[in-house]
Amino acid sequence: MSRVVLKDVAREAGVSINTVSRAMNDRPEISSETKERVLQAAMKLGYKPNKFARALRSNKAEIIGVIVADISNPFFAPIVQGMGRKARCLGYGLILQDTGEDCDTEVEAVRTLEYEQVDGVVMTPVQTHKRAVLELQDTGVPFVLVARHFADLETDFVAADDAQGGYLAASHLIERGHTRIAFINGPDYNSSARERMAGYAQALDEHAISVAPELIRQPALTMEDGYAHTMDILARVRPSPTAFFAFSDYVALGIMQALREKKVNVPIDAAVVGYDDITFSSCLDVALTTVRIPKQEMGEVAIQMLVEKLERKNVGLREQIKLPVELVVRASS
Repeated sequence: MSRVVLKDVAREAGVSINTVSRAMNDRPEISSETKERVLQAAMKLGYKPNKFARALRSNKAEIIGVIVADISNPFFAPIVQGMGRKARCLGYGLILQDTGEDCDTEVEAVRTLEYEQVDGVVMTPVQTHKRAVLELQDTGVPFVLVARHFADLETDFVAADDAQGGYLAASHLIERGHTRIAFINGPDYNSSARERMAGYAQALDEHAISVAPELIRQPALTMEDGYAHTMDILARVRPSPTAFFAFSDYVALGIMQALREKKVNVPIDAAVVGYDDITFSSCLDVALTTVRIPKQEMGEVAIQMLVEKLERKNVGLREQIKLPVELVVRASS
């Protein structure tokens, strides 16, 4: 079957090709009755606009570039799902790039998307440096950061309220009677890690508990990191902590593996609290208490924010949104 083109729609609707084009682009000089007749003809024939031709005419590709820090981490999957859903609703497609938490790969990803001439970029920055973000600023490509942000750069971003999350986790453990709470945290350069540390310290301070340096371990981004740091704490720190707070559920898995190998019963001998509430958290033998981030909503909000920038609905405005989090209490604490 041959592809339906504007000429076919024009013939069906009884108007000129120019009128069809103007109606499709919702031009004000075309009456609502004519627009309706054109749209009905297009629907009847199954007409699909040629996005490439439209991009040449409008200087817009209707494609958004997405850069995530580690696609193998299940934290990012629902964020990308939320982005995809919202982008489709707004008439945009996505091109996905993965950096694997590597700063050089991140710069390459930005340049690839620039070459593809995407309309804008949504990015979770690696944060070991700012080169990729500064390059986006220099080129003028509209962008929004998601999940992480820079305190010393004026950028649009949507993230979780990680200070609130750290506070909720530590407060919960303190209310359970724990005063020796190990925190296996992400790297210092990571904005989420810094804010979660601030919330953790605030909760301890409110209960007159000093932050014990020997109970803080970082950096931790993987299960292997959580395992190694926990083994080190159990071998070297006395008295041992009675609770562990993890930078992520991924890290919490490593913590629980180490505790299991050392015959430390969770939660009787030690409580564990994770962060993110990824899919498997509730499916473990000892279901994981964790801080839930609205991940799909975060992706949706990031795309909405970017599209508003692209359509110049928020020119000159800087949007910086922190979504609230919640503590989900399960068996591990």
